[in-house]
Amino acid sequence: MEQEDSMEQRSPSIQPRLYAVRTVAGRELDVALIIEQRVKDENIPIFSVIVPSQIRGYVIVETPAAFHAANAIQGIRYAKGVVPGILRYEDVERLLRPEAVVETLKPGDVVEIISGPFRGMKAQVVRVQPGRNEVVLNVLEVEYPLQITVPGDSVRPARERGS
Repeated sequence: MEQEDSMEQRSPSIQPRLYAVRTVAGRELDVALIIEQRVKDENIPIFSVIVPSQIRGYVIVETPAAFHAANAIQGIRYAKGVVPGILRYEDVERLLRPEAVVETLKPGDVVEIISGPFRGMKAQVVRVQPGRNEVVLNVLEVEYPLQITVPGDSVRPARERGS
């Protein structure tokens, strides 16, 4: 509801679009905060700045034209430039609402552990507990049988080579 109200406040002739701004990886939040300050100080028509956690090195800016984004990042040390082209709102929505990995896993799947002491190791799913957001795994890269239980957001499906 709030989004619809804010859309009504904008003039009907200005149609906001989404543009990606390339940044130095790890400096996305710094760039976003500087853009926010410039929007306030210089009255640049940028409606929102999004820092997606899944994508390193990019900030998404909602503005009527790409040159507004370019003006906002001009001179920012960690901003590399505006990516040519317009992003679709549906694509950005998917970034903001990631699907739960636990719901897509099933016993026998091979996953990579992305956090904790076993980070970087491959494991095979034994059991999935979606209600508790946990996955029981057999770690494949150890010499002895090792079964562990990890949170669902600590694993991702392993990318098989050749596919």
